[in-house]
Formats: sequence, C-alpha cells, structure tokens
Amino acid sequence: MTYHNSKRRSLYLPPSRNTMKPIQLSKAIEGFTLACKARKLSEHTLADYGRTLTRFLAHVGDVPINQITTANVTAFLAAQPWGEKTVLNYHIGLASLWTWAVKEGYAKEHIVRKVERPRPKKVAIVPFSEVEIRAIMTGIRRNETRDRALILLLLDTGLRASEVCGITRADIDLSARRVKVLGKYNKERLVPFSARTGSAIFKLLAESDEKKPFPLDRTSLAHLVGLIGKRAGVKGVHPHRFRHTFAVTYLRNGGDPYTLQEILGHSTMEMVKVYLSLAQVDIDSAHKRASPVENWHL
Repeated sequence: MTYHNSKRRSLYLPPSRNTMKPIQLSKAIEGFTLACKARKLSEHTLADYGRTLTRFLAHVGDVPINQITTANVTAFLAAQPWGEKTVLNYHIGLASLWTWAVKEGYAKEHIVRKVERPRPKKVAIVPFSEVEIRAIMTGIRRNETRDRALILLLLDTGLRASEVCGITRADIDLSARRVKVLGKYNKERLVPFSARTGSAIFKLLAESDEKKPFPLDRTSLAHLVGLIGKRAGVKGVHPHRFRHTFAVTYLRNGGDPYTLQEILGHSTMEMVKVYLSLAQVDIDSAHKRASPVENWHL
C-alpha cells in the first residue's frame, strides 16, 4: 500500500531537467521571445534579439537547441561581415537566449559563455564645435519646425536615438521643462531641457497632432540628421555625436559629473570619465592659449 501511494504521488512531481524533451531552436526562440515580452523589454531590444536569432537559425538550421555546440556559435560569429560592435550585439543576443534556455532546462550548459566576446574598437569621440552646430541649424529646410526641435533636443539633453524616437506628447512637461524617456534596461528617467528648446518643442506640439512628436525610428533619425549635416557641409553628423557634444560641453561649462551620469542614464561612471578627460584636455588647451604669462612673455 505504501508503495502504491508513493508511486501515485510521484506522478505529480515536475519533470527533471535531465528528462525534459529537447526542443528545436525555432521553438526555443519563440519561447524566449515571449519571455522577453513578458519582461517588458524595449522594442529596440526585441528587434535586436530578433535579427540576431533569425540569422543564427538560418546559419545552424532548425536543430534541437541542446545539440548546438560552442563551435557552432564561434563559426556563426566568425562568418559575420559586420564590425565588432554588431558582432558583440550578436554575442549578447545569443547569450541571453542560452541564459533563458538553461534556466528552463532546455539546454544543459551555457555554451555561449565559453565563446570570447568580441572587443569593439574604441571610436574616437569628436564633439561638434559651435561653428559646426550653427552650420547644422542652417541645414534645416524641409520640416523646419520638427527638425529644429529635434536638433535642439538632441544637443540640449544628450538623449540616445532610441530614447528620442520613443517620446510621446504625454512624456513632455513644458511647464517643468522635462521629458520622460525610457532608457536602457527599461529604466525611466526625467531629463531637463532649456527654455529655448522648450519654445521649439512648444511650437512643434502646437502645429502637430502626432502622438509622437518625432515619428521616426533609429534608422530614419540617423538618415535625417545625416542629410541635414550634408546640406550644411558638416561631416560625420549622427545622433550619438550630439550626445557626446552635450556631455563634453556640459562638463566644460562647470556641470557636475554625477549629475551628468543621471542625465545620460549611465549605470556606471566609466563613460562619464571619458567625457571628463576630454573636457580636461580642452581646459588645458584653452589655458595654454589664454595664459597671460605665456602671451605676455613674462
């Protein structure tokens, strides 16, 4: 009798991870995507994961996920014709899938962690000069009200491209001169803007009924500012360069680095330290040019 009771109880125990039925990679991707949506990850993150996993599925085929090896992952990353930053994003996407798969019991080990992460090249940070910014403003022609508000907001806040594209009318508080944005890891923050930028945004909202003041995605935003820069004769105009310009100028003008970290939405001070070093170089150069002792040859 005891034997039958214990046997009956065992029917209700959850299956062991070692005995779970293997699932195909396509099904794993489907389950992982649903889990990401349940976690309310941003549309940008979901799109990045989707591109990565679609390409990986095409590369290895729809095989059981627990049969995929480290060699398969390495070969996939090595076959990509893109730069280090893009391949790093692929590594991050695959690592996220395997973290989920191991947790759910569909994979025995986290094979992606055994593959060394690509190291993207350090890109030189070159902020815009005041002359370049003034030239860029003259390159605004077609949708003048929207594009002026867009350029001023990028320069005045250091927002990321994805953050600007996600702004709705309800996120903008003109009286307090703040905008609510959704940053990395779904973290919301309030970012201040100046009165001049506020006036440009007020004009835009008054002339448009759009739910999103800037109805663009990251690609179209990059294309737009690049086109404005081309008209103005300024090279290398892209959304993130406005972020760099805001950060360095903020520090040059006496801004607090810890406040800058909050405004930019950085989780650590690592990037702020880069901006600090650039600002200090500018200060040193300015002192050398303006020093009365040097200029008067005392």
